[in-house]
Amino acid sequence: FFFNHIKNSKMRVSIIHILSIVSLLSLSCTTLCYGEETAADVDTVRVEDQQEMQEDDPSPVVNEPATDNTVPDSDEQTIDLDELEKNEDEDITDLDEVENVTKEADVDSVVAEESLSETDVVADADESPINDETNEVIEEEQEMVEAVKQEGPFIDLFGDTLLSLEMVNASHASLNQFYTNEALAGKKVIGLYFSADWCGPCRQFTPELVSFYEKMNSRKGKKDDFEIVWVSRCRDYDSWGQYFTHMTWLAMSPEEAMGARGQMLSEKYKVKGIPSLVLLDDTGSVITTEGRSKIPQDKAGIGFPWRNPMAQLYITVVPKSVRHMIKSQVTDLKSNLVNKMKSLVGLKKATA
Repeated sequence: FFFNHIKNSKMRVSIIHILSIVSLLSLSCTTLCYGEETAADVDTVRVEDQQEMQEDDPSPVVNEPATDNTVPDSDEQTIDLDELEKNEDEDITDLDEVENVTKEADVDSVVAEESLSETDVVADADESPINDETNEVIEEEQEMVEAVKQEGPFIDLFGDTLLSLEMVNASHASLNQFYTNEALAGKKVIGLYFSADWCGPCRQFTPELVSFYEKMNSRKGKKDDFEIVWVSRCRDYDSWGQYFTHMTWLAMSPEEAMGARGQMLSEKYKVKGIPSLVLLDDTGSVITTEGRSKIPQDKAGIGFPWRNPMAQLYITVVPKSVRHMIKSQVTDLKSNLVNKMKSLVGLKKATA
């Protein structure tokens, strides 16, 4: 009648479960009580039997040895104690194993949480704007390193960088630095100007060269094809800076120009005196070493850069890449021949 009034099926199932649990608990309690009563009855029966045996035996208990009934009882008690101790040890061992497993599980969970936290930190660092700025700085540094790694004939001649001077006002100027290949990119004629402030003819020729330089670079169809690199023969840095203010082209650094590289260039192009102007093409090959005398003879620059007709034909027909490859092969062949000649001369001297 009670279940018929309960329409909700879920509630019925819940009540059935509750009643089942209650019935199981009551059965368990009944079983335990019955077990305890049975054990008590057994103990009572044993005590009564022992009393009856003592009454039937008139001899004193002290002079008699221990009966067989007491020994088995003590042995049984000892065995029971050992079994209890073993059971307790097993229980303790089981508890230790459970604790070890729990500790291992806790350690694994801690390691997992730490790894997750580290992953979150890395992910946050990757998404942070500071990391983006660092990446940009690294990329800029990599680009600078790549830009420094320059190759070509003009690197061998002038080094990695060239300088230019820009006048800020009548008494101040700013010095700018450029990578050599970038500064000379697209130039068809490159002049090496050997001069110094202490040289009178140099001070006279420099204004004339400035005018010619600006005129050649303003020609229609050939604008900015001509560049000059000043190889200073000045004696100190102050005079180098003061003399550079009269020029509008590039210059080697004073350390390079007044050092071993400047001396190497003077010997390479057989500079006997200053001022001297050597003209090179875009592969570094010599066009003429007589630029100093050509400009006064052709101030309008009609024949500039005064190439040999055969050389002009060669420049016109052969592409720059092929000319550069031919030049490098010829240079290597020449250096090999020079080295062989030096080795032969050394052998001859040794045999002599």
